[in-house]
Amino acid sequence: MQELVGRLTALDPEASETLKVVAYFDVLVAGGVGLQPLLRGAAVLSGTVVGAFDGRRTHRIGPDGGRPAEGAGPAGPRPDWPTRSTSTGKVWLERDGSPHANDGMVIERLALAVELVEARRPGRRDSSLETALDAARDVEERRVALSRLRLDPARLVRVVAHPVAHPVAYRAEVAPSTIVATPCGLVRAVVLGRDVEVSGPAGVGVPLRADELPESFRTAVLALRLLPESDAVVDAAALGILLSAVSALEPVAAEQPDVVALARLDARARAVLDELAAAESVRAAAAALGMHHSTLQARHDALTNDLGYDPRSLDGRARFRLARLLLRLVD
Repeated sequence: MQELVGRLTALDPEASETLKVVAYFDVLVAGGVGLQPLLRGAAVLSGTVVGAFDGRRTHRIGPDGGRPAEGAGPAGPRPDWPTRSTSTGKVWLERDGSPHANDGMVIERLALAVELVEARRPGRRDSSLETALDAARDVEERRVALSRLRLDPARLVRVVAHPVAHPVAYRAEVAPSTIVATPCGLVRAVVLGRDVEVSGPAGVGVPLRADELPESFRTAVLALRLLPESDAVVDAAALGILLSAVSALEPVAAEQPDVVALARLDARARAVLDELAAAESVRAAAAALGMHHSTLQARHDALTNDLGYDPRSLDGRARFRLARLLLRLVD
């Protein structure tokens, strides 16, 4: 990260400042600091008072390291201040007037750092959930973690994976959540019952017993990576056998000829193929795309030639669907 910052400084000063913010909080988190040092660091970076509500009390620190007498009250931040929610409360910058260039990045990284540091505290629900989701922990460790979460090991639940920037929309007492570092990046993991509505963007894991949370979490992360658009929800259970196929082929997805053929096409061509494969007829697809029937028919013939198969045939639909999912993982 430090090397990258150095290389970018001469090319794009604003971008390098953003990376410095990321690196700054990375160092604080790696050092195992608590809430106060995080707030102090954010105050120094932003040059203004920074506040946090941890679910019990409000904390505020100024850029000089002191505690300001005036500002946010017991109710928390003003509506016009940059604010981010965390699993236990919220953090904010007490910025009056126009926001500074890096305020958005500072508040985002502060919220993320607060959650990561809080999750490490022994006995917290966040920490217990992280243990319960970890397939590398032995069964007994995970069972102890479930007891701390008051989750019956036999209860049928599902893990939902959200991007870390997704606001917490579930009540903590009924939906324990934590941030987990995965090989694909940081995600927010939430444990929900089968009847709880999920809002996007999200990947929903397959419903399993609570003592099988690691597998539900694995499928939730995979589903999150298969999102077709930013506000969508992908349910791993709804993918059926495709979920197993995608899991098995992921290591070699970029080498699959069907995936390579799709990757060569632009976004517009892939959108046309999506509609052709889903519609009952070429005429229906043309109406949905706002194209003339004969124009789409010619486009269909050309795309069939590019792919090497007809995406509207029985076998072609299956090939296209699987290749489309694998391409999302590659992208």
